[in-house]
Amino acid sequence: MEKETNNTKEITTTENKKPRVLITYIESGMGHIMSAQAIANKLKEKYGKELDIVEEEIMKCDNDKTQIKFEKFLCNQVKITNKIKGYGAFMFWLIEALGKQRFLELVHKTLFKKATDATIEAMRKRNPDVVISTHHFITLCAIELKRRYMPNLTVITYDPDNNVHCWWDNRSEIFITNNDVAVKEAIEKRKFKPEALKRVFFTAREAVVKANGTKEEYRKKYGIPLDKFAVIVADGAYAGANAKKYTDELLKTDLPLTIVMLAGKNEKVLEYFKKKVGKTKPNITLIPMGFTETAYELYGACDVFITKGGPNAILDSLYMGTPVLANFYAQNMEKAAINLFVNVMGCGVAIYKKKKARLQVEEWIKNPELLNVYKENIKLNLDKSQNGSSQIADIIMDEINKKKTLKTQD
Repeated sequence: MEKETNNTKEITTTENKKPRVLITYIESGMGHIMSAQAIANKLKEKYGKELDIVEEEIMKCDNDKTQIKFEKFLCNQVKITNKIKGYGAFMFWLIEALGKQRFLELVHKTLFKKATDATIEAMRKRNPDVVISTHHFITLCAIELKRRYMPNLTVITYDPDNNVHCWWDNRSEIFITNNDVAVKEAIEKRKFKPEALKRVFFTAREAVVKANGTKEEYRKKYGIPLDKFAVIVADGAYAGANAKKYTDELLKTDLPLTIVMLAGKNEKVLEYFKKKVGKTKPNITLIPMGFTETAYELYGACDVFITKGGPNAILDSLYMGTPVLANFYAQNMEKAAINLFVNVMGCGVAIYKKKKARLQVEEWIKNPELLNVYKENIKLNLDKSQNGSSQIADIIMDEINKKKTLKTQD
């Protein structure tokens, strides 16, 4: 049931006694959204009949100008971090030095108070029993919602990164990570309670899990030559880091090469490379593309994915069986992703100089069998049947059932 309240819709539970699970979406890069979508899809598939699942773009759903402005601020911070080398590392160092989580709480209760309060109110209007968060700001707001107004609320956080940085709120009842290194960091460095931590496999959207086409099928679908070595180059949603200059460097090669340049939402970069189509060396096939929900199919069509250390993009590529060449990390989360997937798992390489990256690609063109070691490591470490999204759905349902039992006993 819905009723109008101050030009927004407030959802009530008078007609529906199912536990209400609010899944929140916020744009700060696309990784948080992709993880939330994966959780939502699996939760609906497994427990859709037992739960009232509400999905909201929580910063936009009430058309609140303060929230919309703050979400744009978060997106701009991601873009600045990608453009200005060292900015992300400096900001994390500064926050660590100024008091870590407690400092961030203070900032959100003072400097960002309006956006924080508006977001708390947006969640409150949805009247949830459970809030699912994949972003540190939403977790903080949900915990404040519980503390101020809804003591019976359950706050469940999935950290889509491969570490637990100082921005995450350690008051979350259930905090889910995707690797043992992150669990150790959460306990030893961030002072999370061990009983609040859950460890699952990596999450993947259902579309990625079910994407089992061959490289040849995906190449035919997107007009990618079948007889050339192909790389895809991207920098997350905004193409603001090294994608442009690495693509320009690859255009210098004299070897046969297809370059899929995924510009994401960066129209300027997209137009720059569109103007180069048909003007490259005859050995080069250049295919510029904008943002697409099916980027994973392009990863599957190519031999190597050249990208920054965005954990969700790297994971999608590895799920498609394609090794990565990491060329940049904007902050601690992306550095941790490169360390895990490249150094620990051996699913690709990290090269931070554009010429050296081109020389490596040329070596792979001449000797494609050199990629086999990375492909084998992908098979060893990534298993589509172990989707963390399914495990998270079970954790959510288990917690709901546990609280039901406790309530009945009371």
